[in-house]
Amino acid sequence: MLRHSASSGADVETKDADRPLTREGRALAKSVATRVDDAGWTPDLTLCSNSRRSKETLEIMRDEVNEAFGTKGRVMYLGSLYHYASLDGVMRQHLSECVVKQTTAGDGADGEEGDVVECEIVTDARTIMAVGHNKGMEEAASEYCGRDVRLQVATAALLERARGEGDTWASAMADAGSWTLVAVATPEGIIQI
Repeated sequence: MLRHSASSGADVETKDADRPLTREGRALAKSVATRVDDAGWTPDLTLCSNSRRSKETLEIMRDEVNEAFGTKGRVMYLGSLYHYASLDGVMRQHLSECVVKQTTAGDGADGEEGDVVECEIVTDARTIMAVGHNKGMEEAASEYCGRDVRLQVATAALLERARGEGDTWASAMADAGSWTLVAVATPEGIIQI
């Protein structure tokens, strides 16, 4: 779970979804990219809000350390991750549905309005990164692991779940509260939990 980096403030002429990263935000995204890469948190699949600040955060991470953070066919930009983030208590369920859809053969990536559909179905995904906004990202992370998770800008939380025999992404995502918060990556470093 990654919260996008620092973006410009509200502007009458710029829609909220179109706000770019600031110079500081670009630097923070580079730093957190290094931390995440050093920790080996390279995603097999990335679900990213289609807001400009989220896309820029992901692009900077890819350019800084590893193309895997933006590998063609393994990234899906979702308008819904922007919209659902502001609604109370719905982000975890929506994110779970998105993960299942992108990891289950035969479901297809047909997308919703506002989605950029370039992503293949990634049935072999073991690590999935979600890039988005608060309050939804914090709420979802907190619900998955059953404890309070705080995500400042350019901060990532690593959640893990033991894989049982016959587990699928559908069963894992439906099992809220069974995930473990392992560590948090900030631009300054990794905090082990």
